[in-house]
Amino acid sequence: MRQVLIIVLFALLLGASSLWLLNSDNGYILISLDKTTVEMTFWTGLFIYLMSIALMVWLILLIKWMLGAGGLSYWWRNRKSAKQGSRTKQGLILYAGQEWHRARELLSHAISHSNMPDVNLLFAAKAAAAEQNIDQATDLLTRLKQLHPNAALLADKALAEILLEAERFDQALDLLMPINRQKPSDTGVLRLLTDIYYLTENWTELQKILSDLRRFNAVSNVDLDVLELDVYVNLVATFVVNPELGVGPQRDQVADLWQMIPRRLQQDSEIICAYFDLLQKVNDAERLIDLLCKSIDKQWNRELVARLGCVQSKTPEKLLDVAEKWLLDHPQDPTLLATCGNLCYQLCFWGKAQSYLSSALSVEPTPALYLQLADVLMEMGDPENSQTMYRKGLRLAVESD
Repeated sequence: MRQVLIIVLFALLLGASSLWLLNSDNGYILISLDKTTVEMTFWTGLFIYLMSIALMVWLILLIKWMLGAGGLSYWWRNRKSAKQGSRTKQGLILYAGQEWHRARELLSHAISHSNMPDVNLLFAAKAAAAEQNIDQATDLLTRLKQLHPNAALLADKALAEILLEAERFDQALDLLMPINRQKPSDTGVLRLLTDIYYLTENWTELQKILSDLRRFNAVSNVDLDVLELDVYVNLVATFVVNPELGVGPQRDQVADLWQMIPRRLQQDSEIICAYFDLLQKVNDAERLIDLLCKSIDKQWNRELVARLGCVQSKTPEKLLDVAEKWLLDHPQDPTLLATCGNLCYQLCFWGKAQSYLSSALSVEPTPALYLQLADVLMEMGDPENSQTMYRKGLRLAVESD
């Protein structure tokens, strides 16, 4: 409040002084132009002179401002920027609507005056890629890297994604691997690498990044659990035993592979079945039998029970004892009945084999069971009924198709 009063008093004093100077008789100024004369006091002339200079300076500065960084130039730039921003917005809307060609054209034309040219370049490239114009998309992203070095990582990831969708896996990997080495926590890169390895069925490399996927939360836990199971199932299923090695080293190879699998997954039936097939290749029946029996005891699984009936064991009678104990809890399980029949077949217990296989057929008839029973009947010296079983099995197979 005090400052306001001081300013008001100062203005009043200045105004009173100005009036006094203008009215005082301290000389005069006479201006004569042709027949026109203008006479005024000295102070009035000085005041007009100073005001004229101030006005001219103000006009010069105003014109300079209008023609320079502000004013008309600023207004014109803002107008163009707003127009290009509107094009960018419309281009993004068209991109969201999957109108790739129009989106690319609008976004490309709005680059030079856009206030976010990196967005224009990025989505123009994506739109070009959606039109299968990979070379143009590559050029746009290269331009993005040149104009905006800070967006180089974003441009490389976008290009890798485009190359992935175009199934140019090697080129995509060439872009992603250096980024992954420099920044292993980049979840976008990890997801892209996962897609590439999965599509190319490179289970070994995919297994190597599983820990990073979990550590950096690159995918949800549910999806990661499914992926992890898929990876290890395929690792076991596609594992190639070195044929140049002896039986012992081959079995060691398979054992090392099994130890690499997390313990929580070693109880999964899919992995066990794949491991079963691998152990069959190296004739490691004893390890196979122990694994199957323990797994079935922990959790009943018909697929594992069926695999047990295919094992060529040195002591099939022990397996038959185990399987017949399971019958106490699963008396009508057709898979278990068929497994008991197969084990009896290995032991040449033809009567028991016929009984078990017939019981299995009565519960769930399949062409394979008819074939097995036909073989048993042939061994028993009953070719007529054996032929009947063959015909029934063939008829069922044809009807199933």
